Amino acid sequence: MNVSRILALAGRIIRQVSRDRRTLVLIFLVPILVTTLLSLVLNTNSSTLTVALVRPTGQGSQQVNTLLNALLPTSDKLKTIDINANQVDSTLNNGNADAALIFPSNFTQQVAAKQHPTVQIKLEGSNPTVASALNGQLQAVTKQLGIALAALQGGQGQPTLPISANVSTPFDTAPTEYLHGGPEYTATDSLAPVFIGVFSFLFILLLTAIAFLRERAQGTIERVMVSPLTRAELVLGYVCGFTIFALIQSLLILLFVVFALRIHYSGNLALVFLVTILLTIGSVNLGIFLSGFAQNEFQVIQFIPLVLGLQIFLSGVFWPIAQLPGALRPIAYLLPLTYANEGLRNVMLKNADIGAIGNDLLALLVFAVLMIALSTLTTRRRIA
Repeated sequence: MNVSRILALAGRIIRQVSRDRRTLVLIFLVPILVTTLLSLVLNTNSSTLTVALVRPTGQGSQQVNTLLNALLPTSDKLKTIDINANQVDSTLNNGNADAALIFPSNFTQQVAAKQHPTVQIKLEGSNPTVASALNGQLQAVTKQLGIALAALQGGQGQPTLPISANVSTPFDTAPTEYLHGGPEYTATDSLAPVFIGVFSFLFILLLTAIAFLRERAQGTIERVMVSPLTRAELVLGYVCGFTIFALIQSLLILLFVVFALRIHYSGNLALVFLVTILLTIGSVNLGIFLSGFAQNEFQVIQFIPLVLGLQIFLSGVFWPIAQLPGALRPIAYLLPLTYANEGLRNVMLKNADIGAIGNDLLALLVFAVLMIALSTLTTRRRIA
């Protein structure tokens, strides 16, 4: 074993990498950037849950509301808002609350008359984990409230909370209602729309960038230029060819998630496919655009941590955009996966129609058109 030859080879590798600025950025700067981004997101993610209260009104309601405030303390993880009965669905649907606890307006009068009024728990339901946690908590609150009111009616004076007793409560709790989803929905159902968007975007981006780079490196594009094809026809031909595979891949992912994994969904699958089509068209052209700045497959891979890292951390995959730091939200609204995730979730979990996701479709269309223009300019420059 010749140490000098080993050191000579190692020295050549070091000089080669040192002269490649893109590789140096990948090695030293991108990990710091991605780690900083992740730290910001994790440290500012509060995961605050909100319960909307439709409180009882009228004579005697003050004591009930005092007990309710004691049983539902606000904190940085849970807060309450007061709404009217006719605002329940809109408040839940707009994302302003995760659940609602609904009392009849004449609740105290019915309790006093021993008429057993009904208290309703209604969950937004698009996130099964949140829905399950809040349902259990609100069920416990209503039970404790019933025990407290029973103690008051029995002449035991102001009860000390929490109370543990097996007594008959003076009101009934109706079966929990769900605005979206239902008790059969799982965390997999909630994440399925995100999986469809992320995998469709990532896999076709890699395929297109590497395949187009190989076409250019092998001289295929130059040979095609000898044919009667114009440059515009050349670009559109490549875009259409890659897009066909992107659409087939997206359809396979969608069908597998729905029929093989048997997820629960409530929306129109044609709308799901439409969102995926627009996303993949943009992804195809983004891949062609990025390939114009790379000389080999290794340099293409260098773009992935930065491009995909931004998409994963800032597009609402794991954390709601509303909970991101204020400085990062404008970036989130520039990312195509933000609109794809929102559109897919609204369709599959909330049964949204095309009008409800119109803004998401428009944003994805603008992204696709922009990427087509950029990929065309890049390709023309490379083959000029």
